[in-house]
Amino acid sequence: MKILIADDSAVYLQVAKNTLIEGNVKCDIILCDSGLKTLDTLQKDVIDIILLDIVMPGLTGLDTLREIRKNKVFDDIQIIMFTSLNDKDTLKECFECGANDFICKPIEPVEFIARINAAIRARTNDIALKKVMNSLHTKNQELLETIRKLEETQFQLVNKEKLAAIGELAAGIAHEINNPMGVVSSNLETLNQYIGKFKTIIGEYRKLIQEIKTRKTDYLKIFEKIREISLLEDTLHFGFIYDDIEELIKDSREGASRVTTIIQSLRKFARTEFEEVFYYYDINEIIEEVLLLVKYESKYVADIEENLCELPLIFCNRDQIGQAIMNIIVNAVQAIKSQKRCERGRITVKTYLKDEYIVIEIADDGPGIDSKIIGKIFDPFFTTKKIGEGIGLGLSVSYDIIVNKHKGELTAVSEVGKGTMFKIKLPVNK
Repeated sequence: MKILIADDSAVYLQVAKNTLIEGNVKCDIILCDSGLKTLDTLQKDVIDIILLDIVMPGLTGLDTLREIRKNKVFDDIQIIMFTSLNDKDTLKECFECGANDFICKPIEPVEFIARINAAIRARTNDIALKKVMNSLHTKNQELLETIRKLEETQFQLVNKEKLAAIGELAAGIAHEINNPMGVVSSNLETLNQYIGKFKTIIGEYRKLIQEIKTRKTDYLKIFEKIREISLLEDTLHFGFIYDDIEELIKDSREGASRVTTIIQSLRKFARTEFEEVFYYYDINEIIEEVLLLVKYESKYVADIEENLCELPLIFCNRDQIGQAIMNIIVNAVQAIKSQKRCERGRITVKTYLKDEYIVIEIADDGPGIDSKIIGKIFDPFFTTKKIGEGIGLGLSVSYDIIVNKHKGELTAVSEVGKGTMFKIKLPVNK
């Protein structure tokens, strides 16, 4: 602890120093006989306490106090005014300028030592507090970095779960794409054959036109040529081809459009970037997209029944809501599949409006969930699947999306052997 005593009187400097020594105050003592020397010393050394005489020639103690307090670096220094003045207005001004205490002259040893010790305790507490604050700042930075890393890890795990769900649907999605693409491919092959026949007919017509242009052929030969072309059209079934082309093109367009729709839906659910865009969407349209993706996953397992009522648009994140719904439906499909039963299962998806909430009910007639664990199904990493079949984030992600990100509700009721129903409630924003 370093104490600086500033007084223009050499006598008071020595008395103050001796009193500190005799009082067994553990400190280093620095003496200054003017305000300017005090300011100069502060620039060169770290001072903890200043005992500052108010009345000094040149730069007074009050002026010195003002200069010290202008610099934020010196805010923590304990400054005690050292004075023989009894002017309360002057003392008030000292405190207003930043003084911490005052000691009257002549020095009364007991009071002097008590006030100095109080200043030492205050300064010690300030130093300790600063260390604690610096430590807290460091810990806070470390905590923020840990949170950042946890968020990155969570993001990677969530996307892993999302891609795992899509991977499980891949075979069905591929089948859903192969069907319309098979139609398109078959139609293109047929169209290619039709084009060959068109070329043959058009070639004959071109020959006829050329003969007419040269005027070297009489009308009888022209009519004969026309009759031959007509017979060729019948042989090549030109009339049927002419009518069938439009239907082939229509089917091909529908097939290509279906593939485009599937790919666009798949791209939305396979996104791995942070996406926080909210807008007004139709929940029923989001559900239809999800059902398109899970269609062939459920095709040989369960029938999916839809009961979608007309709903108002809702302010939400389309991709997140779609992911939450898909996780629940895929979970229902997998639960039914795990039973390995002969008959097909049933999954019902129902929407309706109730009490300013859009409600989505997803029910299945699968094995149900034991009452002992149903309270844990939304916990991260909780899963009843075998190792390697899932990491237990699907329902946890759905819960986070519905409850935390959309201020809704997600609950589940179940009975072993009879099935499970998940209920999603999303507030209607006005």
